[in-house]
Amino acid sequence: MLGHFNSIIAMAANAAKQTKLPMAATDSPNLTNDENGPKKTTFQSCKATSVATNCDPRTNLPDLKWLGLYYVIYIGAGTLSFLALRNHIRGKKTNDFIDSLYMSVVTMTTVGYGDLVPHDFLSQVVCTGFITVGMLLFGIVVKLAAKYLVFKQQKVLINALHTARKMGPMEALNEIESIEIDYTKCIISLIAMAVHFVIGVSVLVNVEGMEIEDAVYCACTTMTTVGFGDESFSSEFGRMFGALWIFTGTSCLGQLFLYVAEVYTDIEAKKLVKWVIASNIIDKKDFEAADNLEKGKVHGAADFILYKLKEVRKIKQEDISCAMKDAGVDDRSVFDVIPAQSSEKK
Repeated sequence: MLGHFNSIIAMAANAAKQTKLPMAATDSPNLTNDENGPKKTTFQSCKATSVATNCDPRTNLPDLKWLGLYYVIYIGAGTLSFLALRNHIRGKKTNDFIDSLYMSVVTMTTVGYGDLVPHDFLSQVVCTGFITVGMLLFGIVVKLAAKYLVFKQQKVLINALHTARKMGPMEALNEIESIEIDYTKCIISLIAMAVHFVIGVSVLVNVEGMEIEDAVYCACTTMTTVGFGDESFSSEFGRMFGALWIFTGTSCLGQLFLYVAEVYTDIEAKKLVKWVIASNIIDKKDFEAADNLEKGKVHGAADFILYKLKEVRKIKQEDISCAMKDAGVDDRSVFDVIPAQSSEKK
């Protein structure tokens, strides 16, 4: 886009030497509809350029291994803390270590069944600190997800602009239009969640002895982190399984939300790229639509500059009207505010 406005400045400088703005005679890398431009290049091939590489989200985001390590340390510290405070926690208990791990996961994922709860000041303080740290870690996850989506949108925009310079804007628009939104990740995530849900219901029925409708209800309230607590894991094996199942289930749900947001971002990025390229095309038809050949009038660079600046909302009609009023010129339209040049050769 910066290259486009640089070329506009160059056009304005040449306007004093020319009575008409040249349509195709330009060597500018601007987004022009030049049929004699460089050889056709595919949009996919331009993704391999250095510009695209520098905008790859994977090269700008921190290593997710560190985030995984933080969560391992967090769950480990919570498990040891609740294990040390096992006599300060009330509820139905099975194995001390499994109960501590189970309580850590249930608290971290905000499921909060309420089947194991702190019942004195010390355990409540530790639990409060554990919850606070968990919310901070969740904030880091949200930050990384947002950063990934932003970098991906930037990558699409820069790739498209770079492609438009190499192969022309009209070809770039055609290539962008042909690119389909990928829903594969969302579909795979939905299938994984369905399988995960069925496994949880099966364990609740066969291990915890729940009725099928109660198991479905418990699995649903758990994976959505509602966790009313009227139905939960109560056996030793059930809680050991539940600690892993709850963590992976809520992670799958969060990943599904990320993929849905990614699809929406791709759709909006595609619209944005098409708008940016289309709004910066300098085409002969833009002038022909405004020329009045019957009166021997054509429009020059200054007229087109005003037109394009107003189109991209860099200036308002009120600003043009005020300037034209000071210059003593009638304000009728964007193209009529500056007297058009005569088409007759002198």
